[in-house]
Amino acid sequence: MTKSLQDLIDESIFISTEYQARLAEISNGSDWSVDFSAPSFTLNSDSSVQLNPYLLGTESENRGSWIWSWQELGHFPDSVVSAAIQARESGGQHSIAELTTDELVLSDGLARRLTLAAKALTGLYAHYPVSAGAGVRAWILLDGDALELEAPTVNRMGRVMAETLKSNTIVNQQRAVDSYARLRGAHIAWDTEATAVITATDGALRLWFDEGKISGIESAEPQADSAELNRCAAQAVALREQLASERAEIERIAATEAAQQIAAREEAHAEEVRQRAEAEAAAERAAAEAAAAEEAETESSAETGESTSTEQPQAAEAPEEVEGVVSTDRVYRDAEAPFDQDPREDAQPGRVTTSAIADEEIEAEPAEAQVAETEAVQSSEHEAEAAETSERPSSVAVGATEDEEIDEADRRPGAFRVAGQAPDLEAEREEAARRPEKKDDKKKGFFSRFFGL
Repeated sequence: MTKSLQDLIDESIFISTEYQARLAEISNGSDWSVDFSAPSFTLNSDSSVQLNPYLLGTESENRGSWIWSWQELGHFPDSVVSAAIQARESGGQHSIAELTTDELVLSDGLARRLTLAAKALTGLYAHYPVSAGAGVRAWILLDGDALELEAPTVNRMGRVMAETLKSNTIVNQQRAVDSYARLRGAHIAWDTEATAVITATDGALRLWFDEGKISGIESAEPQADSAELNRCAAQAVALREQLASERAEIERIAATEAAQQIAAREEAHAEEVRQRAEAEAAAERAAAEAAAAEEAETESSAETGESTSTEQPQAAEAPEEVEGVVSTDRVYRDAEAPFDQDPREDAQPGRVTTSAIADEEIEAEPAEAQVAETEAVQSSEHEAEAAETSERPSSVAVGATEDEEIDEADRRPGAFRVAGQAPDLEAEREEAARRPEKKDDKKKGFFSRFFGL
Protein backbone atom coordinates (compact mmCIF):
# COMPACT_ATOMS: atom_id res chain seq x y z
CA MET A 1 0.00 0.00 0.00
CA THR A 2 1.40 3.35 -1.02
CA LYS A 3 1.65 6.21 1.42
CA SER A 4 1.62 9.95 1.08
CA LEU A 5 4.03 12.46 2.55
CA GLN A 6 1.46 13.32 5.22
CA ASP A 7 1.03 9.64 6.11
CA LEU A 8 4.76 9.40 6.83
CA ILE A 9 4.61 12.57 8.91
CA ASP A 10 1.72 11.19 10.97
CA GLU A 11 3.60 7.93 11.57
CA SER A 12 6.73 9.62 12.94
CA ILE A 13 5.33 12.68 14.71
CA PHE A 14 4.89 11.26 18.23
CA ILE A 15 8.16 9.31 18.45
CA SER A 16 9.98 12.30 16.93
CA THR A 17 8.71 14.47 19.77
CA GLU A 18 10.03 12.02 22.36
CA TYR A 19 13.46 11.81 20.72
CA GLN A 20 13.68 15.59 20.46
CA ALA A 21 12.96 15.76 24.17
CA ARG A 22 15.78 13.27 24.78
CA LEU A 23 18.18 15.36 22.67
CA ALA A 24 17.26 18.44 24.69
CA GLU A 25 18.05 16.54 27.91
CA ILE A 26 21.51 15.63 26.57
CA SER A 27 22.25 19.13 25.32
CA ASN A 28 21.15 20.82 28.54
CA GLY A 29 21.27 24.17 26.74
CA SER A 30 24.72 23.64 25.19
CA ASP A 31 25.48 23.97 21.49
CA TRP A 32 26.77 21.28 19.18
CA SER A 33 29.55 21.19 16.58
CA VAL A 34 29.17 19.18 13.40
CA ASP A 35 32.00 17.76 11.30
CA PHE A 36 30.80 15.91 8.21
CA SER A 37 34.30 14.77 7.24
CA ALA A 38 34.74 12.77 10.49
CA PRO A 39 31.70 12.46 10.61
CA SER A 40 30.70 13.58 14.10
CA PHE A 41 28.17 15.69 15.99
CA THR A 42 29.83 16.75 19.23
CA LEU A 43 28.38 18.45 22.29
CA ASN A 44 30.41 21.58 23.00
CA SER A 45 29.98 21.31 26.76
CA ASP A 46 31.06 17.66 26.81
CA SER A 47 33.20 16.42 23.92
CA SER A 48 32.69 12.84 25.06
CA VAL A 49 29.09 13.05 23.88
CA GLN A 50 29.14 12.39 20.15
CA LEU A 51 26.42 11.40 17.73
CA ASN A 52 26.40 10.32 14.09
CA PRO A 53 25.11 13.03 11.70
CA TYR A 54 23.18 12.29 8.50
CA LEU A 55 22.75 15.26 6.19
CA LEU A 56 19.30 15.40 4.59
CA GLY A 57 19.48 18.73 2.79
CA THR A 58 19.57 22.49 3.12
CA GLU A 59 16.97 25.23 2.98
CA SER A 60 17.91 28.71 1.84
CA GLU A 61 15.77 31.77 2.33
CA ASN A 62 17.84 33.70 -0.19
CA ARG A 63 17.71 30.90 -2.74
CA GLY A 64 14.10 30.14 -1.88
CA SER A 65 14.46 26.38 -2.22
CA TRP A 66 15.21 23.09 -0.50
CA ILE A 67 17.98 20.93 -1.97
CA TRP A 68 18.49 17.28 -1.06
CA SER A 69 22.06 16.28 -0.25
CA TRP A 70 22.00 13.56 -2.93
CA GLN A 71 21.60 16.14 -5.71
CA GLU A 72 25.37 16.23 -6.13
CA LEU A 73 27.26 13.42 -4.47
CA GLY A 74 30.97 13.19 -3.80
CA HIS A 75 31.25 16.24 -1.55
CA PHE A 76 30.38 14.36 1.66
CA PRO A 77 31.16 10.86 2.94
CA ASP A 78 28.75 8.20 1.75
CA SER A 79 27.48 7.53 5.28
CA VAL A 80 26.54 11.20 5.71
CA VAL A 81 24.20 11.20 2.69
CA SER A 82 22.95 7.63 3.11
CA ALA A 83 19.81 8.64 5.05
CA ALA A 84 18.80 11.12 2.33
CA ILE A 85 19.26 8.48 -0.37
CA GLN A 86 17.32 5.98 1.74
CA ALA A 87 14.44 8.44 1.97
CA ARG A 88 14.65 8.96 -1.79
CA GLU A 89 14.57 5.23 -2.57
CA SER A 90 11.66 4.52 -0.23
CA GLY A 91 9.86 7.66 -1.35
CA GLY A 92 10.16 6.45 -4.92
CA GLN A 93 8.38 3.23 -3.99
CA HIS A 94 5.48 5.30 -2.69
CA SER A 95 5.67 7.78 -5.62
CA ILE A 96 6.23 10.73 -3.29
CA ALA A 97 7.57 13.53 -5.49
CA GLU A 98 8.84 15.63 -2.57
CA LEU A 99 11.30 12.87 -1.65
CA THR A 100 12.50 12.18 -5.19
CA THR A 101 12.85 15.74 -6.54
CA ASP A 102 16.34 17.09 -5.94
CA GLU A 103 15.25 20.72 -5.47
CA LEU A 104 11.92 22.04 -4.20
CA VAL A 105 10.48 25.52 -3.94
CA LEU A 106 10.70 26.56 -0.32
CA SER A 107 7.45 26.94 1.60
CA ASP A 108 6.57 27.46 5.24
CA GLY A 109 7.49 24.38 7.30
CA LEU A 110 8.69 22.39 4.26
CA ALA A 111 12.09 21.46 5.73
CA ARG A 112 10.52 20.16 8.95
CA ARG A 113 7.88 18.17 7.07
CA LEU A 114 10.51 16.53 4.85
CA THR A 115 12.59 15.73 7.92
CA LEU A 116 9.64 14.08 9.70
CA ALA A 117 8.85 11.99 6.61
CA ALA A 118 12.50 10.90 6.34
CA LYS A 119 12.39 9.76 9.99
CA ALA A 120 9.60 7.30 9.25
CA LEU A 121 11.64 5.80 6.36
CA THR A 122 15.06 5.66 8.03
CA GLY A 123 14.39 4.83 11.70
CA LEU A 124 16.44 7.89 12.72
CA TYR A 125 14.07 9.89 14.92
CA ALA A 126 16.18 12.79 16.20
CA HIS A 127 17.05 15.84 14.11
CA TYR A 128 18.92 19.11 14.44
CA PRO A 129 18.84 22.20 12.17
CA VAL A 130 22.37 23.60 11.83
CA SER A 131 22.80 27.23 10.82
CA ALA A 132 25.29 27.55 7.96
CA GLY A 133 25.11 31.34 7.66
CA ALA A 134 23.69 33.59 4.93
CA GLY A 135 20.16 32.37 5.64
CA VAL A 136 21.03 28.71 5.03
CA ARG A 137 20.14 25.88 7.42
CA ALA A 138 21.27 22.30 7.09
CA TRP A 139 18.85 19.71 8.44
CA ILE A 140 20.50 16.57 9.81
CA LEU A 141 19.28 13.35 11.42
CA LEU A 142 21.13 11.99 14.45
CA ASP A 143 21.86 8.54 15.81
CA GLY A 144 23.92 7.27 18.71
CA ASP A 145 23.91 5.38 21.98
CA ALA A 146 23.30 8.57 23.94
CA LEU A 147 19.89 8.88 22.32
CA GLU A 148 18.60 5.47 23.43
CA LEU A 149 15.23 5.73 25.17
CA GLU A 150 14.19 3.89 28.28
CA ALA A 151 11.42 1.32 28.24
CA PRO A 152 8.09 2.90 27.37
CA THR A 153 5.64 3.94 30.05
CA VAL A 154 2.07 5.10 29.55
CA ASN A 155 2.82 8.09 31.75
CA ARG A 156 5.58 9.37 29.46
CA MET A 157 3.73 8.42 26.29
CA GLY A 158 0.67 10.35 27.47
CA ARG A 159 2.73 13.52 28.07
CA VAL A 160 4.40 13.19 24.63
CA MET A 161 1.05 12.86 22.86
CA ALA A 162 -0.45 15.75 24.77
CA GLU A 163 2.52 17.96 23.90
CA THR A 164 2.45 16.98 20.24
CA LEU A 165 -1.27 17.60 19.85
CA LYS A 166 -0.69 21.30 20.58
CA SER A 167 0.55 21.64 17.00
CA ASN A 168 -1.50 21.18 13.86
CA THR A 169 1.00 18.84 12.23
CA ILE A 170 -1.06 15.66 12.57
CA VAL A 171 -3.88 14.94 10.15
CA ASN A 172 -4.73 11.29 10.94
CA GLN A 173 -4.35 10.94 14.71
CA GLN A 174 -5.45 7.30 14.73
CA ARG A 175 -2.56 6.43 12.38
CA ALA A 176 -0.20 8.50 14.52
CA VAL A 177 -1.17 6.75 17.79
CA ASP A 178 -0.95 3.26 16.30
CA SER A 179 2.48 3.96 14.76
CA TYR A 180 3.82 5.50 17.97
CA ALA A 181 2.88 2.47 20.07
CA ARG A 182 4.49 0.02 17.62
CA LEU A 183 7.70 2.05 17.11
CA ARG A 184 8.02 2.59 20.85
CA GLY A 185 7.62 -1.13 21.65
CA ALA A 186 4.30 -0.82 23.49
CA HIS A 187 1.20 -2.92 22.95
CA ILE A 188 -1.90 -1.40 21.34
CA ALA A 189 -5.33 -3.00 20.98
CA TRP A 190 -8.22 -1.45 19.06
CA ASP A 191 -11.63 -2.22 20.53
CA THR A 192 -13.37 -0.30 17.79
CA GLU A 193 -12.34 2.38 15.36
CA ALA A 194 -13.25 4.87 18.06
CA THR A 195 -11.25 3.39 20.98
CA ALA A 196 -7.76 1.96 21.54
CA VAL A 197 -5.89 0.73 24.61
CA ILE A 198 -2.10 1.21 24.92
CA THR A 199 -0.38 -1.11 27.41
CA ALA A 200 3.12 -0.51 28.81
CA THR A 201 5.14 -1.68 31.80
CA ASP A 202 3.47 0.80 34.16
CA GLY A 203 -0.16 0.30 33.10
CA ALA A 204 -2.56 1.15 30.27
CA LEU A 205 -4.38 4.10 28.69
CA ARG A 206 -7.65 4.18 26.78
CA LEU A 207 -7.91 6.75 23.98
CA TRP A 208 -11.22 7.90 22.55
CA PHE A 209 -11.48 9.22 18.99
CA ASP A 210 -14.13 11.42 17.45
CA GLU A 211 -13.98 11.84 13.68
CA GLY A 212 -10.39 10.61 13.68
CA LYS A 213 -9.17 12.94 16.42
CA ILE A 214 -8.37 12.15 20.06
CA SER A 215 -11.29 13.31 22.16
CA GLY A 216 -10.29 11.82 25.54
CA ILE A 217 -7.70 9.81 27.51
CA GLU A 218 -8.33 7.72 30.61
CA SER A 219 -6.72 4.90 32.55
CA ALA A 220 -7.57 1.36 31.51
CA GLU A 221 -6.89 -2.25 32.32
CA PRO A 222 -3.71 -3.64 30.67
CA GLN A 223 -4.39 -5.70 27.57
CA ALA A 224 -0.99 -7.54 27.44
CA ASP A 225 1.30 -9.33 29.87
CA SER A 226 5.06 -8.90 30.20
CA ALA A 227 5.82 -11.55 27.59
CA GLU A 228 3.69 -9.76 25.05
CA LEU A 229 5.35 -6.49 25.96
CA ASN A 230 8.78 -8.05 25.41
CA ARG A 231 7.65 -9.29 22.03
CA CYS A 232 6.44 -5.80 21.08
CA ALA A 233 9.74 -4.28 22.22
CA ALA A 234 11.69 -6.82 20.17
CA GLN A 235 9.63 -6.00 17.09
CA ALA A 236 10.45 -2.30 17.49
CA VAL A 237 14.16 -3.06 17.78
CA ALA A 238 14.03 -5.37 14.75
CA LEU A 239 12.38 -2.65 12.68
CA ARG A 240 15.11 -0.15 13.55
CA GLU A 241 17.82 -2.72 12.82
CA GLN A 242 16.24 -3.54 9.47
CA LEU A 243 16.23 0.12 8.49
CA ALA A 244 19.86 0.45 9.64
CA SER A 245 20.82 -2.57 7.52
CA GLU A 246 19.12 -1.04 4.51
CA ARG A 247 21.04 2.16 5.15
CA ALA A 248 24.33 0.25 5.04
CA GLU A 249 23.37 -1.06 1.61
CA ILE A 250 22.40 2.47 0.63
CA GLU A 251 25.96 3.59 1.40
CA ARG A 252 27.24 1.31 -1.36
CA ILE A 253 24.68 2.84 -3.72
CA ALA A 254 25.86 6.28 -2.63
CA ALA A 255 29.48 5.34 -3.35
CA THR A 256 28.58 4.12 -6.85
CA GLU A 257 26.50 7.19 -7.65
CA ALA A 258 29.19 9.48 -6.24
CA ALA A 259 31.83 7.90 -8.48
CA GLN A 260 29.58 8.30 -11.52
CA GLN A 261 28.74 11.90 -10.71
CA ILE A 262 32.37 12.78 -10.03
CA ALA A 263 33.40 11.24 -13.35
CA ALA A 264 30.62 13.12 -15.13
CA ARG A 265 31.64 16.41 -13.51
CA GLU A 266 35.29 15.87 -14.37
CA GLU A 267 34.37 15.04 -17.94
CA ALA A 268 32.15 18.11 -18.16
CA HIS A 269 34.91 20.25 -16.69
CA ALA A 270 37.46 18.82 -19.11
CA GLU A 271 35.09 19.48 -22.00
CA GLU A 272 34.54 23.02 -20.79
CA VAL A 273 38.29 23.58 -20.52
CA ARG A 274 38.80 22.11 -24.00
CA GLN A 275 36.10 24.30 -25.52
CA ARG A 276 37.50 27.36 -23.78
CA ALA A 277 40.99 26.55 -25.04
CA GLU A 278 39.69 26.02 -28.58
CA ALA A 279 37.78 29.30 -28.42
CA GLU A 280 40.87 31.15 -27.20
CA ALA A 281 43.03 29.51 -29.88
CA ALA A 282 40.47 30.38 -32.56
CA ALA A 283 40.37 33.96 -31.32
CA GLU A 284 44.17 34.16 -31.42
CA ARG A 285 44.26 32.72 -34.96
CA ALA A 286 41.59 35.14 -36.10
CA ALA A 287 43.50 38.05 -34.57
CA ALA A 288 46.74 36.89 -36.20
CA GLU A 289 45.05 36.46 -39.59
CA ALA A 290 43.44 39.87 -39.31
CA ALA A 291 46.78 41.45 -38.43
CA ALA A 292 48.50 39.65 -41.33
CA ALA A 293 45.75 40.70 -43.74
CA GLU A 294 45.99 44.29 -42.58
CA GLU A 295 49.77 44.26 -42.95
CA ALA A 296 49.51 42.70 -46.43
CA GLU A 297 46.92 45.29 -47.45
CA THR A 298 49.18 48.08 -46.21
CA GLU A 299 52.15 46.71 -48.17
CA SER A 300 49.99 46.23 -51.28
CA SER A 301 48.74 49.80 -51.06
CA ALA A 302 52.29 51.08 -50.75
CA GLU A 303 53.48 49.04 -53.75
CA THR A 304 50.48 50.17 -55.82
CA GLY A 305 51.27 53.80 -55.05
CA GLU A 306 54.89 53.38 -56.11
CA SER A 307 54.03 51.56 -59.35
CA THR A 308 51.41 54.17 -60.26
CA SER A 309 53.89 56.99 -59.86
CA THR A 310 56.47 55.27 -62.12
CA GLU A 311 54.10 54.20 -64.92
CA GLN A 312 54.07 56.22 -68.18
CA PRO A 313 50.78 57.35 -69.71
CA GLN A 314 49.70 54.97 -72.43
CA ALA A 315 48.66 56.08 -75.90
CA ALA A 316 44.97 56.25 -76.54
CA GLU A 317 43.66 53.19 -78.29
CA ALA A 318 42.25 53.50 -81.78
CA PRO A 319 38.47 53.50 -81.92
CA GLU A 320 36.94 50.15 -82.76
CA GLU A 321 35.30 49.78 -86.14
CA VAL A 322 31.54 49.10 -85.88
CA GLU A 323 29.67 47.57 -88.80
CA GLY A 324 27.09 49.94 -90.32
CA VAL A 325 28.63 53.04 -88.76
CA VAL A 326 30.35 55.59 -91.01
CA SER A 327 32.78 57.90 -89.31
CA THR A 328 33.49 61.36 -90.66
CA ASP A 329 37.19 60.69 -91.04
CA ARG A 330 36.33 58.68 -94.19
CA VAL A 331 34.55 61.68 -95.69
CA TYR A 332 36.80 64.52 -94.58
CA ARG A 333 40.22 62.96 -94.64
CA ASP A 334 42.25 66.15 -95.10
CA ALA A 335 39.93 68.53 -93.30
CA GLU A 336 39.42 69.32 -89.68
CA ALA A 337 36.35 67.84 -88.06
CA PRO A 338 33.52 70.26 -88.88
CA PHE A 339 31.90 69.73 -85.48
CA ASP A 340 35.14 70.83 -83.77
CA GLN A 341 35.12 74.28 -85.45
CA ASP A 342 33.64 77.39 -83.91
CA PRO A 343 30.65 78.94 -85.73
CA ARG A 344 31.08 82.09 -87.77
CA GLU A 345 30.42 85.38 -86.05
CA ASP A 346 27.85 86.45 -88.67
CA ALA A 347 25.99 83.09 -88.55
CA GLN A 348 22.23 83.42 -88.17
CA PRO A 349 19.79 80.78 -86.94
CA GLY A 350 17.99 78.89 -89.64
CA ARG A 351 16.87 75.48 -90.81
CA VAL A 352 19.45 72.74 -91.02
CA THR A 353 18.97 69.70 -93.23
CA THR A 354 20.98 66.53 -93.28
CA SER A 355 21.37 63.69 -95.70
CA ALA A 356 23.12 60.37 -95.43
CA ILE A 357 25.92 59.37 -97.73
CA ALA A 358 25.84 55.79 -98.86
CA ASP A 359 28.93 53.73 -98.32
CA GLU A 360 29.33 53.10 -102.06
CA GLU A 361 29.49 56.84 -102.74
CA ILE A 362 32.40 57.23 -100.39
CA GLU A 363 35.56 56.51 -102.32
CA ALA A 364 38.98 56.59 -100.96
CA GLU A 365 41.29 59.07 -102.67
CA PRO A 366 43.60 57.23 -105.04
CA ALA A 367 47.27 57.42 -104.56
CA GLU A 368 49.26 59.62 -106.95
CA ALA A 369 50.86 56.57 -108.53
CA GLN A 370 47.44 55.19 -109.58
CA VAL A 371 45.82 58.40 -110.94
CA ALA A 372 47.04 58.00 -114.56
CA GLU A 373 46.02 54.37 -114.74
CA THR A 374 42.54 55.12 -113.40
CA GLU A 375 41.95 57.91 -115.98
CA ALA A 376 42.99 55.60 -118.84
CA VAL A 377 40.58 52.90 -117.72
CA GLN A 378 37.72 55.40 -117.45
CA SER A 379 38.44 56.78 -120.99
CA SER A 380 38.29 53.32 -122.55
CA GLU A 381 35.04 52.54 -120.72
CA HIS A 382 33.39 55.74 -122.09
CA GLU A 383 34.39 54.87 -125.67
CA ALA A 384 32.94 51.36 -125.31
CA GLU A 385 29.66 52.73 -123.95
CA ALA A 386 29.37 55.21 -126.84
CA ALA A 387 29.84 52.46 -129.43
CA GLU A 388 27.27 50.24 -127.71
CA THR A 389 24.72 53.05 -127.56
CA SER A 390 24.94 53.70 -131.30
CA GLU A 391 24.07 50.06 -132.02
CA ARG A 392 20.96 49.82 -129.66
CA PRO A 393 17.38 49.89 -131.08
CA SER A 394 15.40 53.11 -131.11
CA SER A 395 13.11 52.08 -128.26
CA VAL A 396 16.05 51.70 -125.96
CA ALA A 397 17.49 55.01 -127.10
CA VAL A 398 14.20 56.73 -126.32
CA GLY A 399 14.24 55.29 -122.86
CA ALA A 400 17.79 56.45 -122.39
CA THR A 401 16.81 59.94 -123.57
CA GLU A 402 14.00 60.08 -120.99
CA ASP A 403 16.38 59.00 -118.24
CA GLU A 404 18.80 61.67 -119.31
CA GLU A 405 16.01 64.26 -119.14
CA ILE A 406 15.08 63.11 -115.62
CA ASP A 407 18.71 63.24 -114.55
CA GLU A 408 19.02 66.68 -116.08
CA ALA A 409 15.96 67.85 -114.16
CA ASP A 410 17.38 66.44 -110.95
CA ARG A 411 20.61 68.32 -111.53
CA ARG A 412 18.85 71.65 -111.87
CA PRO A 413 19.33 73.71 -108.74
CA GLY A 414 16.18 74.31 -106.69
CA ALA A 415 14.95 77.59 -105.33
CA PHE A 416 17.56 79.29 -103.19
CA ARG A 417 16.50 79.66 -99.56
CA VAL A 418 18.09 82.13 -97.19
CA ALA A 419 18.77 80.92 -93.66
CA GLY A 420 16.12 82.18 -91.31
CA GLN A 421 13.28 82.32 -93.92
CA ALA A 422 10.19 80.17 -93.44
CA PRO A 423 10.42 76.90 -95.36
CA ASP A 424 8.41 76.54 -98.61
CA LEU A 425 6.69 73.28 -97.75
CA GLU A 426 4.67 73.15 -100.99
CA ALA A 427 7.79 73.46 -103.17
CA GLU A 428 9.52 70.77 -101.10
CA ARG A 429 6.62 68.37 -101.59
CA GLU A 430 6.67 68.94 -105.41
CA GLU A 431 10.42 68.41 -105.45
CA ALA A 432 10.08 65.17 -103.50
CA ALA A 433 7.36 63.96 -105.91
CA ARG A 434 9.56 64.56 -108.96
CA ARG A 435 12.57 62.80 -107.37
CA PRO A 436 12.63 59.11 -108.30
CA GLU A 437 12.69 56.64 -105.39
CA LYS A 438 15.77 54.51 -105.14
CA LYS A 439 15.33 50.94 -104.13
CA ASP A 440 17.88 49.91 -101.53
CA ASP A 441 17.73 46.37 -100.28
CA LYS A 442 20.75 46.88 -98.06
CA LYS A 443 20.24 47.13 -94.31
CA LYS A 444 20.39 50.68 -93.09
CA GLY A 445 23.37 51.71 -91.00
CA PHE A 446 23.38 53.18 -87.51
CA PHE A 447 23.18 56.80 -88.64
CA SER A 448 20.21 56.09 -90.95
CA ARG A 449 18.32 54.30 -88.22
CA PHE A 450 19.28 56.79 -85.56
CA PHE A 451 18.14 59.87 -87.48
CA GLY A 452 15.21 58.16 -89.23
CA LEU A 453 16.54 58.71 -92.76
